[in-house]
Amino acid sequence: MVNIQPKTLFVGKKLIFLPSCHSTNDIANEIIQNKEFIDGTVILTDHQTAGKGQRGNVWESTLGENLLMSVILKTSFVKIERQFDLSIAVAISVFEALNDFGVSNLSIKWPNDIYINHKKIGGILIENSIVGQKMGNSIIGIGINIHQTKFENPRASSLTLESPKIPFNRNIIAEKTCEFLEQNLAFLKDGKTNLLKKKYYDNLFAINENRLFKISEGIMEGKITGVTENGQLKLISQNKEKYYNIKEIEYLFND
Repeated sequence: MVNIQPKTLFVGKKLIFLPSCHSTNDIANEIIQNKEFIDGTVILTDHQTAGKGQRGNVWESTLGENLLMSVILKTSFVKIERQFDLSIAVAISVFEALNDFGVSNLSIKWPNDIYINHKKIGGILIENSIVGQKMGNSIIGIGINIHQTKFENPRASSLTLESPKIPFNRNIIAEKTCEFLEQNLAFLKDGKTNLLKKKYYDNLFAINENRLFKISEGIMEGKITGVTENGQLKLISQNKEKYYNIKEIEYLFND
């Protein structure tokens, strides 16, 4: 059973816990479709039978060992053309929650994966709805591997594996995530996007490093220089600036 009491004004004040579900994002969508929801509602579960990740992947998670949550937000304050600012705010929030817990060697891998020691321990999936010419609602899916120790994906890991000396608690991590999320949403509402971007770039995995990537044409060497306003990855390759969407480029690792 997951029970949280974050020190927030609205994020996490309404809590729905399900022992098991297909996907917390799907449950959040059902809540939005069926009735008026409370801004900041959090759905938590011990187990997802069909958890979703980026690129249409399945989120791999063992029963009761990880943090699986979705947050429903009213996001009319976000400009449609600046949706990626919300992704930045969420990624920073998860990063700061774990950093506050004492986790070291953290980074944010574009667009919003959480890495420790070049291994993925957290993922974020944001689903936005558009009403007319404005943003309507957003479902923020967050998965953090905490105690799981076995993964089929060699690039996946957990907090326990990467930081074994820290006694991790799912409830506290969830509370801290809600608290930092509310804080960074306030920055976003106040137009402090430069502050959010600075925190994002300061912790962006492999920024300004020469490394190999896989694209449709083959293997490419390039250097990440930033992210565009609409969320494309910016690279310099062969003295040319290039831009890629999430399904158009893949990081390559030596190990």
